[in-house]
Amino acid sequence: MKKILSNVLNQIIPIMIGVYLGFAVNNFGENRKVKQQVRTYQEMLKIELEENLQALEKVRNYHVRLSKDFSNLLASEELEKDFEATNFQGLKPGFVSSSAYQTGLQTGIIQEFDLNLVQILNRCYTLQDKYNTFNENLLSSFQSRKYPETAGEIRNFLINMRMNMNDIKYFEQALQQQYGLILEAL
Repeated sequence: MKKILSNVLNQIIPIMIGVYLGFAVNNFGENRKVKQQVRTYQEMLKIELEENLQALEKVRNYHVRLSKDFSNLLASEELEKDFEATNFQGLKPGFVSSSAYQTGLQTGIIQEFDLNLVQILNRCYTLQDKYNTFNENLLSSFQSRKYPETAGEIRNFLINMRMNMNDIKYFEQALQQQYGLILEAL
């Protein structure tokens, strides 16, 4: 009986060790694969944030200037004449992308990040969505308006546009700060 038990144990133990080693090697390979995916995702996210930051920097100065121009026009003595003479070149809304972030959510790879970083990313991309939606609504509202002709219509238009430019400047400044925080953390 001892011989049979010894034979069984001699056959089972190597099999158990082999199975265990197989799982360990497989687990090691999976961990390496996940770490590589995290690095790749991190790089994608970094590139997206840098591109978004550059896109905001391109339009931010224009929005600051546009806000000042609207304020100057509102203070004008000859509002109608000065408004007609203005070389208004549109609103030039900014556009920021979220494709890398969405990829991280869809694949679940974002779960591998530190919880604080995930929360910062969520806040940032929520703000970014609001910025894009605000710009879309602003453009739609702007395009649906009739051209202001009287001094009262011009004044209302300028007041409305100045307020909208102030909101856009806030969004852009807040997004630039968020992008900076995330890029530092990455």
